[in-house]
Amino acid sequence: MNLRSRRLVRGNVLFICLALLLALAVGGMAVAQTATLELRMARTEREAALAFHAAEAALDEAEAWVEANAADPSALFVDGGGLYAPPGYGEPAPWLDSNAWAAENSRAATTPPSISVDVRYVVEWLATVVDQGTASNPLPATTIDVFRITAHTVGNTPATLQTTYARTRTGSPRALAGRLSWVDLGF
Repeated sequence: MNLRSRRLVRGNVLFICLALLLALAVGGMAVAQTATLELRMARTEREAALAFHAAEAALDEAEAWVEANAADPSALFVDGGGLYAPPGYGEPAPWLDSNAWAAENSRAATTPPSISVDVRYVVEWLATVVDQGTASNPLPATTIDVFRITAHTVGNTPATLQTTYARTRTGSPRALAGRLSWVDLGF
């Protein structure tokens, strides 16, 4: 092999090595970018799960508060501080108001120190129902108060959950008491 052929081979080897090095660098950057994206997605998923569980805990706390304190809703629910009387016909629910989640319009829920999510809830007294059974199965009159409880987390990953809750005021407790429905409002 002459000198000119050797230089040509060395140049080709250098070019091939540089091309392979460039391909490895591009592949490495793509892998690093994918790993970073997956970490962000995992963090967002974790924050969403924490927000959801914090909102669920706030619903439980609000239901316990209703059970312990709402003996006479007409005296307690006066539209403010997170406690609202039944809305009039055609009026929007208080939790739909843009100011509903401000400190003076809602109640702060207790969250564990490990969860750094601000959770607030609103309790609406919807109706009072007197259950006397049916014509074929009359029962002693039982007064039942029905409430709508909405919990909302404030932050980068909001969660809004809502329950309908019934509390027996007078008479014998029936199956209607307790959580009647649950919904994830998705915002």
